[in-house]
Amino acid sequence: MKGQKIMGKFDGMLLCTDLDDTLLTDNKQVSEKNRKAIDYFKSEGGLFTFSTGRVPMGARLILEYVVPNAPIVCFNGGGIYDFSENKILWSRKLDSDAISAVEYVDRRLDFVGIEICTEEKIYFSKINAKVREHQILEKLPDNDLDYHDIPEVWQKVLFMTEEHELNTVRRTISESPFADKYTFVQSSPWYYELLPKNSTKGDGLIQLGELCGIDRSRIIAVGDNENDLEMVKMAGVGIAVENAIPIVKNSADYVTADNNSDAIAKVIYDLENGTIKTA
Repeated sequence: MKGQKIMGKFDGMLLCTDLDDTLLTDNKQVSEKNRKAIDYFKSEGGLFTFSTGRVPMGARLILEYVVPNAPIVCFNGGGIYDFSENKILWSRKLDSDAISAVEYVDRRLDFVGIEICTEEKIYFSKINAKVREHQILEKLPDNDLDYHDIPEVWQKVLFMTEEHELNTVRRTISESPFADKYTFVQSSPWYYELLPKNSTKGDGLIQLGELCGIDRSRIIAVGDNENDLEMVKMAGVGIAVENAIPIVKNSADYVTADNNSDAIAKVIYDLENGTIKTA
């Protein structure tokens, strides 16, 4: 019928993927198969985006491989950022007492690196090897500053250690007076994060769905690590990559290929052929 909109195969769907160890391969690339499948998904009416612990500045690097057509979830669920408008659409921020939680860890664990993320900047407040590796990986500008001297409101804090030291950080925080005041989550083998209470990728995803007018039953989320768990559980369809940690795989509705085997392309084509079903 003249003037009638032609429906795409993925109309009304929102596909949200984690970046590191999910969409990205081990060498931090997006495979050609994933890129082509994402373009196909968008061309057929689907909304594609990512949910990441990265700040918008770090997430922007991925735009050279793939451009989302919906705002991203960033700060591990603490914010929603729109690249098309270059602005934060929604966020939760830490309260002023977060500095006391950082002091608590800093006094007890001298080996821990500390980064403070604000809405627009990352401050390197206590330097170790992992902090510098992170700066190089995400091409972040030099910005060394003691956390007591940061003028802006904080979005989140990263505690950064060698892998064998991370459990010490977790235990120290779990025994602290701050354990229940904030959300704490492991986002990699080297990073443990302090976030505002009830800030998870799952919370951010639900906020994004509401902003985009997508019913939760039509939201598909893909992840691998502890910080993806709530997102996978709260999405209409939660998917774990094969390389995900056990708790994420056990909580998912589906397990797909690993991050080095075009996982997002497989999800898209499995949605198309009905192997993965939404409501």
